[in-house]
Amino acid sequence: MKRVIIFMWLFGITAGLLLNWAAAYASAKARLDITVTGISDGDSIRAERLKLRLHGIDAPERRQKCTDAAGKTYACGKQAKNWLQKQIKTGDRLSCDLLEIDRYRRLIVRCFKDGRDVNEAMVRAGWAVAYTRYSDDYLTAEAAAKTEQIGLWQGPFIHPEFWRRKKQ
Repeated sequence: MKRVIIFMWLFGITAGLLLNWAAAYASAKARLDITVTGISDGDSIRAERLKLRLHGIDAPERRQKCTDAAGKTYACGKQAKNWLQKQIKTGDRLSCDLLEIDRYRRLIVRCFKDGRDVNEAMVRAGWAVAYTRYSDDYLTAEAAAKTEQIGLWQGPFIHPEFWRRKKQ
């Protein structure tokens, strides 16, 4: 009986240590240094075979249309992608924090170019919204873009998340 108690006690300690180690390992961010090979849209980039989704932001879809201040329709999804392509060119090196992997096997990342948060820059320029379903990190950047009525905020638009739902 004494052996069983000692075994259970040691097992409990070992299991606890392993769980603590696993939790610490899972919460640690991995740093990725990547070379950009393509821009898929305003919130997704490629690095060779890796598909990366920019954390905390949601840009209009490629076929999404918006309305400008004059009431004219424009291809805001293409505009968002074009703005990102001007900031990040094929061959550019980025440093990204890997935060998680989504259900589509995309790497969810916060990326930096020359120390500048690319995700925040997209929202601050008005070409993406803060994706509050997943993060509140970029609400200040969104508020500034909205106040200045730049990018998507120059006229009425459907948030990308709702546009996707409507199209399915």
